[in-house]
Amino acid sequence: MDHPQSLALLARLLLLAEGGAAQLVLVRGPAGCGKSTLARRFMDANKHLAAWTSAGTRWEKDLPGSALQEMLDTAETPNGSPLPERLLSFMRGAGRIPGIVLVENLQWADTDSLEALLYAWRRLRHEKVLLMMTLRREESSFLPQGTGELVEAPNGTIIDLDPPGPTALKDFASARLGIELSTAAAYQLSSFTAGNLHTALDLIRENPAESWNHFTHRFPVPRAVTAATEAKLGSLSAPARSLLEAAAVLSPGPRLDVVVSLTGAQDPLPLIEECVASGLVTVAGNGGNLALVFPSSIEHMAVYHLIPLSRRLALHAAAAAICTNDGESLAHRADATLLTDPGLSQQLELYAAKQAGKGEWASAATALHRAAGLSTNAAQREPLFLRAVDATVAAGELPSALVWSDELASLPESPQRALLSGYIAILQGRANTADRWLSSAWTGAAHSQQHDLMAIVSQRRVLDSLCRLDGGGLVDWAETTRELANEESTVSVEASAIQGLGLGMLGKVREGEEMLTTMLASLATGAQRQRSEMALGWLHVAGDQIELARHELSSASSTDFSEGSHRIALWARAWLARAEFAAGDWDQALETVRSAVILQERSGIDLMRPLLHHTAVLIHSMRGEHQEVDSHLAKAWARTGSYAIMQVPYRMARAAAAHTRSDYDEVILALEPLLAFDRTAGIDEPGFWPWQDTYADALVRKNRLEEAEEFLAPFEAMARKRQHRSATARALAVRGNILAARGELDAAKNAFEEALTLIQGITLPVLRAHLEYGYGQSLRRSGKRGDAVGPLTRALAGFTQFNAVVYIDRCNRELQATGISVPRRDTADWSSLTSQEKAVASLVCAGASNKKAAEELFIGAKTVQYHLTRIYAKLRVTSRTELAARYRDNEH
Repeated sequence: MDHPQSLALLARLLLLAEGGAAQLVLVRGPAGCGKSTLARRFMDANKHLAAWTSAGTRWEKDLPGSALQEMLDTAETPNGSPLPERLLSFMRGAGRIPGIVLVENLQWADTDSLEALLYAWRRLRHEKVLLMMTLRREESSFLPQGTGELVEAPNGTIIDLDPPGPTALKDFASARLGIELSTAAAYQLSSFTAGNLHTALDLIRENPAESWNHFTHRFPVPRAVTAATEAKLGSLSAPARSLLEAAAVLSPGPRLDVVVSLTGAQDPLPLIEECVASGLVTVAGNGGNLALVFPSSIEHMAVYHLIPLSRRLALHAAAAAICTNDGESLAHRADATLLTDPGLSQQLELYAAKQAGKGEWASAATALHRAAGLSTNAAQREPLFLRAVDATVAAGELPSALVWSDELASLPESPQRALLSGYIAILQGRANTADRWLSSAWTGAAHSQQHDLMAIVSQRRVLDSLCRLDGGGLVDWAETTRELANEESTVSVEASAIQGLGLGMLGKVREGEEMLTTMLASLATGAQRQRSEMALGWLHVAGDQIELARHELSSASSTDFSEGSHRIALWARAWLARAEFAAGDWDQALETVRSAVILQERSGIDLMRPLLHHTAVLIHSMRGEHQEVDSHLAKAWARTGSYAIMQVPYRMARAAAAHTRSDYDEVILALEPLLAFDRTAGIDEPGFWPWQDTYADALVRKNRLEEAEEFLAPFEAMARKRQHRSATARALAVRGNILAARGELDAAKNAFEEALTLIQGITLPVLRAHLEYGYGQSLRRSGKRGDAVGPLTRALAGFTQFNAVVYIDRCNRELQATGISVPRRDTADWSSLTSQEKAVASLVCAGASNKKAAEELFIGAKTVQYHLTRIYAKLRVTSRTELAARYRDNEH
């Protein structure tokens, strides 16, 4: 696994250590995420330096000093001294020349070694040593009391590693085992093992023919885990083992009262304590809401598979009788069935229909899979199977659906199969492929007069039209869907939600808003409300109602309620990030993108990928963060033949990065292909895709004024006709540059001033800063230096607020050209910090750990570390101590 950013950070810390400032770094992450690989790779890259290693081991955890013995036994330290003094003497000796000290597996280190490490670190100052430690995140809470000071050392650095994803697992399986996993199988394995590569590779090695397509996720477990679990189960009394087996057949983290009810235990407390002592489960919760929790899915399945079949079937049957939830009861009845059961299959099918009617596709998919398995013949099984996979796709779990690719390919051709294939192609962003499958599905359904199926095909065409940015086609297909389907059906509600967007894309924004507002009034909660909120938020972003849009899109971006769709959550987060960018809340926008990208990569939905990364490119390019720009641009790439909704944001991202570099030829090259698109039904609707001013401005900069005028005129006219304030302002800014280039200075000034007046009272500080900068630049270059100072100063203040360093520098250069003396930034210029960075700095300087600061600010600990890295760079400090000293100086 490669961790380029982590390796770069370690390299910077090593430079500080070589300069005579001792550094401590903790590499933390879940088991199997690559902590040791990162540490070893870093040490291999610095073989020219002295290095010492030691490690904690599980079986020596109670042996005093064992975690440091390997290292200290090779050093000349006084054996009679206490361990803390010996370690300090060793570290000071090691620090006379640049060196690296690595202590691995801190979670298994003995208490004496941990106390010695803390003692030594607190006394190191100018030694040329980098002390690196690794810690398994899930076991950090079991460290001895007081050693948290070492983990959260005030002057230390924490590198948090995430578990490797499916791509890394595929690469490792190929390189280590010579086994080529499908993307879907890698996704399932990665999810089941929580990214633990060691466990995943053991499973692949032991089960090379396994397809990993269990819809219940009851996968096999490594033989070593099975053996260890069997030994622990064997040590339990029969009643305690019965309790543990009952917990294993229930859903993850079952309530303790349900487990006890299932076993009929009269005195459960001793049995619970016996189970906990075995290490197979823990008790979570409090106050009558306790639950038995397995350490991981692996341990859970190890216990489950060790239950004898007859006992397992009996437990499922008993669980079905006591479950109050219809879905859980039916699931247990299915798991208690040894052979096929058409009656139970039909009940599951009816339950799935009820769940689908509420838009809760994940539970519908699981029920349909169970129903298919219980049906007696292929004629019944195949339609249920197709609907199960279709519901899985609708839930946004594309990798889970793709696990069944071989089974799908083996089915005979049918409109249902074509419909499902078309749906998958849409989410993968394959526009031409989707069109072929959907056309085939429509023809087949129409030929056989399957009106219900035609309604579903029509609803999928609604989504297809949205992705083509074809508002007219979208509205037409939505009307067709509503004609074919019951007004209250799922497909009708979903089509209506997207129809509201289509109306907005055709310039009928108010009509679209009214339609969505009416729908929301009748949808209290659930996935259908999520869709309508997303669509309304999207319309409000396009209509400059930014704060309103942020509220709606925040609600729609969650997948935690009523099994909301990942696809809708991704749309919502993509537009939420854009709203946050427009509002100047850039750090939050980047956090929204980060969380959305994790969901996008996990869900396998390629369709929204360019739109997500587009916002990140905008921010990083204006901040001059070229490495991040290149990374997000690479991920935003849209292939030929992909949907317009992928190509437009990708080309906008390319153009934005080039525009920030003043590379106007590249801007034109990036955006010119959009001229060949049909832009009349969505792409050029004011507010939706603001690329037109960027393209026209690049033409002006290249002195292609007539082309710029010809391109700009219809867009400006449309913006005025729609009374769209920000789009008109953007067009006027370009108009001002055209007029200034022609020497019509008064007209240019009027254009800029009208643009600034238009956006008064709306939350668009980033656009305002750009307009002020363009106005000031135009005035200065036309010789009106005094008049230029005001707009440029206001632009500088705006860009400083966002830490848009590229434009801060440009504003300063323009102000200097006016003859104004621009003060140089102090090396500790606190005004360069964003509001979020200032909040982090104040908490850290007050002594808060990363974790405490994260809790205080309601952000992640990794986000705090990200902010600290930026704060150090801006203020030119290297530690919390130095930051605190600068903070105190600034306060005085």
